[in-house]
Amino acid sequence: MPISMPRLTYPHTYWVAWAIAWLGLFLWSQETFAAQSDEPKESLHYEDSIAGILKSKCGVCHGDGKQEAGLSLTSYAGVIQGSGGGKIVVAGQSQQSKLMEVITTEDDSLRMPPDGDPLTKEQVKEIQQWIDQGLRENAGSSAAQMRTLGFVPNAKLSSGSEDSIPAEQLLPKNYPTIEAIKTSRPFPILGLAASPKAPVVAASQYGSIALFDPKNLQSIGIVPFAEGEPLVLSFSRSGRLLLAAGGKPVRQGSAALYDVVTGKRLASVGDEPDTLQSADLSPDERFIAVGCTSRLVKIFSTETGGVTTTIDKHTDWVTALAYSPDGKMLATADRIGNIYLWDGESGGALLSLSAHKKSVRSLHWRSDSRVVVSCGEDGMIVWWDAKDGWPTIQKTDAHGHGVLDAKFGTQGELATCGRDRLIKLWSAEGTELKRFSIDSSLPLRVSLTADGEWIVAGDSSGRLHHWPLK
Repeated sequence: MPISMPRLTYPHTYWVAWAIAWLGLFLWSQETFAAQSDEPKESLHYEDSIAGILKSKCGVCHGDGKQEAGLSLTSYAGVIQGSGGGKIVVAGQSQQSKLMEVITTEDDSLRMPPDGDPLTKEQVKEIQQWIDQGLRENAGSSAAQMRTLGFVPNAKLSSGSEDSIPAEQLLPKNYPTIEAIKTSRPFPILGLAASPKAPVVAASQYGSIALFDPKNLQSIGIVPFAEGEPLVLSFSRSGRLLLAAGGKPVRQGSAALYDVVTGKRLASVGDEPDTLQSADLSPDERFIAVGCTSRLVKIFSTETGGVTTTIDKHTDWVTALAYSPDGKMLATADRIGNIYLWDGESGGALLSLSAHKKSVRSLHWRSDSRVVVSCGEDGMIVWWDAKDGWPTIQKTDAHGHGVLDAKFGTQGELATCGRDRLIKLWSAEGTELKRFSIDSSLPLRVSLTADGEWIVAGDSSGRLHHWPLK
């Protein structure tokens, strides 16, 4: 026998409907508020947003009466002027600002303020956004000039003509003396690159990048990488610039450009909440593309530091990317094996390449821009025809247990290294030509010198290795 439900009278129906509607409106408003609270606030300025935070948290030690280290934080002029140690805020560069460093450090003995509660996450975020938006003083003031460090792309490259700087003019000269940061254990060589024009190899260290002569592995200069771990190193096509990208895991990530000859830092882009695992400089030096753990690919202008294009296609960490030598294409790959080709200028989708079943560890283009190679943790190396995405050569078990890096030489030859502790040299047709081994540690990165005479590898114990090829 069917059960009949009691019928509600009109008043009950009205109040139930009203309650449901009110609850729905409440939940919608809460979700909307939560979503909006995570979005950057527009036009933050010192007088209305920042002054109150700094006066309440820092005014006792850095106010009108007491000014430790000669620093006043209770006036806009004082914040901009900084302390006896220099500026504490840099317009557009929160990751380079001392103020952000001292209010976010995890070291209790260094974090400001020294007494009382630290700044809340919301207060830290407002200060960060205020710096990145240009240090506005009040609602009527404009943003301060963003710092680009005076970088200008090479005019010859931008116009499409070949740059022909002699190799001897691309060697490091008179670098300032910098002591490498000592770590409790040897820091692995996570980034390695060889200049395409001169006998120079760059290798990562913690907090710095060392440049070497590939013939004898003697150091010829060190430049600081204050962001932390340089995971990616790449020389520009002209050989005059060095790109470094990385950061500190789960804290921040950015990329920086250096003048190879002087060691001077020319520009920096990005302010990611996690380290950057992939990056490359466009051949005309106008753009830096970075791959993020947020699954995004961001393309920055080297002149303004601003984002010009964002690619939202990957479904996992972007682990590798590379511009084609002619600048017409950008290849990107992720932690689950997806590879895509994009228009190098607009970021428009071109091709999807499917072969890898695990994380892609490296992408690199042949010098004629017709072939891009990929390698991954599945032990596979694939030479892809960039015209239609066809896998022209596949090595399904090139290195047992995973391939960690792959780099083309100038004549189409390929150097690879893997978890089998082997370094291999392949012909342009995919035939194995030579192999070298490292017994005590794992080769993480590999490169071929511009003259084709040396193959260089960096390992997990922080050592460089080289073998002659001729």
